[in-house]
Amino acid sequence: MNFSSYLKRVAIAIGAILAVCVSLFLLGVVWPVRSPAPAQAETPIAIVNVSVVDAQANQVVAGQTVLVEGGRISAVGDAAMVELPENVRIVNGSSRYLIPALWDMHTHIYAISPLLDLPLHIAYGVTNVRDMQGCPQEGDPFIACAEDKRRWSDEAIAGQRVGPRIMATTSFMANGSVILDRIAGLPAYFATETPEHAAAFVQHYADSADAIKVYDRISRDGYVALVEQARLVGMDVVGHRPLAVSAIEAAANQKSIEHARFILHESYAGSESLRQLAGTPEWAEDRRRMLDEHDPEMANSIFSAMREAGTWYVPTHLTRWADAYADDASVREDPLLRYLHPLMKWQWMEDVNGLLAQDPSPEARQTYREFYEKGLALTGEAHRAGVKTLVGTDYILAGAYVHRELEQLVMAGLTPAQALNAATLASAEYFDLQAEYGTVSAGKVADLILLNANPLEDIANTQQIESVVFNGNLYDSEAIHQISRHVQRQARSWAVACKILWRFILNPVSY
Repeated sequence: MNFSSYLKRVAIAIGAILAVCVSLFLLGVVWPVRSPAPAQAETPIAIVNVSVVDAQANQVVAGQTVLVEGGRISAVGDAAMVELPENVRIVNGSSRYLIPALWDMHTHIYAISPLLDLPLHIAYGVTNVRDMQGCPQEGDPFIACAEDKRRWSDEAIAGQRVGPRIMATTSFMANGSVILDRIAGLPAYFATETPEHAAAFVQHYADSADAIKVYDRISRDGYVALVEQARLVGMDVVGHRPLAVSAIEAAANQKSIEHARFILHESYAGSESLRQLAGTPEWAEDRRRMLDEHDPEMANSIFSAMREAGTWYVPTHLTRWADAYADDASVREDPLLRYLHPLMKWQWMEDVNGLLAQDPSPEARQTYREFYEKGLALTGEAHRAGVKTLVGTDYILAGAYVHRELEQLVMAGLTPAQALNAATLASAEYFDLQAEYGTVSAGKVADLILLNANPLEDIANTQQIESVVFNGNLYDSEAIHQISRHVQRQARSWAVACKILWRFILNPVSY
């Protein structure tokens, strides 16, 4: 065989291998992915001899029977007072505790979420969520758009899908003109820099989103215009405290403000000067100075403004915990990451490693940890000052981290009952749905968690889940285990990997 003939055969072999790989990849993109089977309640359910947790009264009422019929709680009371139908399914509540199901008030649902972690919400007792990221344009390959989220929510309610109710979704972030440089093809009004931009941006989302989400880099003029336009069409404004806007002004204009760090940004001697630098290369988060020069009176002014305006506060402490411990195994080797597909974990670890690379020195690591801890302390102060607090995770995985955010609130100084209230009744009150959700009461939607330990004694006991009831449908311990196993298998699936890669190829943008 001469050399040229040999090279030709090698080239043909390589071409064949590449063709097979491409074919397998494209097959994976279109390959159907199975979803876990939703529970279907064919008969009423009675949870008998259970201890009902009343977070508002900070007490447990023992020896109760809770009857669920037609998706609602039809009766709650002593066993002798609750008449059970003949075909009822009995669930033994002895030595167990019943709480309302949990809410995540700051989550992000992506186009890939139904194939991966969306069912985890139910497995971890999270039945209602507020989605905080709308898609920038129709057909976005990575962020799910409002119509998809509504469909998934409707399917969950109808018993056709395992997943939570998606109670609200926002616009894509209003973040100034920088967004036009990062995502090709967006209309000019996504810059949100003028009243005309603001009007067009709000109109773009008026029929699809429930609220306008503001972000860090929107200018103050753009923010003011956006707030005005949102009010004209009856939309709420939620999201970050923009860097050019004072916390007190944001409290007057937003239904909710996310992330505890904004209080530290706005309560030290350099706060006003820092706001003036927003949108310039000179702006920098000097965490050491914010800690050393923290002014409690400035913080109290923020709390007063939020309390008087009725502004909701969603601290998302897990995000700062991940910053603080980015070099630690508690973040990097978190056992819950088993639910992440390696491609998603790789993307997330890029962010973690990028933060570390900015300054890996021991001094910087210590400052990050103090910044996180001070944020916790300020959340406790805000709650004691009467600021309405909610549980939101803003974290990489669905469902599971709501329980850890509850622990963060207790670390901040809330009692277990107060933290539990933030994730149940307070969340319902945010939507003015307290008549439907948030307590174990007759007439309310049957969203419940049966626990093996008392969460008022230790908030970590919310993780001791025996069963979950969603919309009157019971997921027992075996069903919960099957959902968890399903998500873990999906997190290693060849077909899911192909689908994720395909979405990266279609839109390799960092939002």
